Amino acid sequence: MQFYKKDSTLVIEGNFEAVSTGLNGGRARVKNLFNKQVPRTFNPPDPGKFVEEAALELGIRKPHFGLLTAVNMEYLQFIEDEYLTVFVTAGVSNGSEFRIGKEEKVEKIGTINIILISRKKLSETALLGAIITATEAKGLALLEKGHTFLGTNTDAVIVAYEEDSETDSETSDRQEIAYAGSSTDFGRKITGAVMKGVKAGLELRGE
Repeated sequence: MQFYKKDSTLVIEGNFEAVSTGLNGGRARVKNLFNKQVPRTFNPPDPGKFVEEAALELGIRKPHFGLLTAVNMEYLQFIEDEYLTVFVTAGVSNGSEFRIGKEEKVEKIGTINIILISRKKLSETALLGAIITATEAKGLALLEKGHTFLGTNTDAVIVAYEEDSETDSETSDRQEIAYAGSSTDFGRKITGAVMKGVKAGLELRGE
């Protein structure tokens, strides 16, 4: 796996099995993942088409999964924990309408995008379950930061594992991860990394 920033976009290259809740998402084998910064006034008539056109401009060919965010890439958080790599861009100025307790005034655009990449193979259950665990961790981070909502209206998650990654052992390291619940080793890694990334990203933006 390789990653870099290009034209205010995080680009991740590799050979992945992935699921995405973002625009044009789903499940697929992809060569590229990206998270592109867009203007705060971003409102294209066809956001899905915009993602495809943005990929072409970046020289990214299909298959790929892409996310969009108004968060400046200088606030990108990178967390690595053994076999898990996590990228987070976090802004909360468009908190969800579903709130806990008092109302918060929101004026600016924000999004929390989370990209999880495992160097160990994930089962179907773990691949999908990681979305739930990451979302729970995001919500907990927001509550601990004093917010009254669990996410924004435009949040997205990508979970992927590297299909051709090298491992240290022919036994344990190549063993498929079966589950991604918060009580599993993988789930604890997700929770810790996502909470760290969300909190750090928000603190840099003063949110």
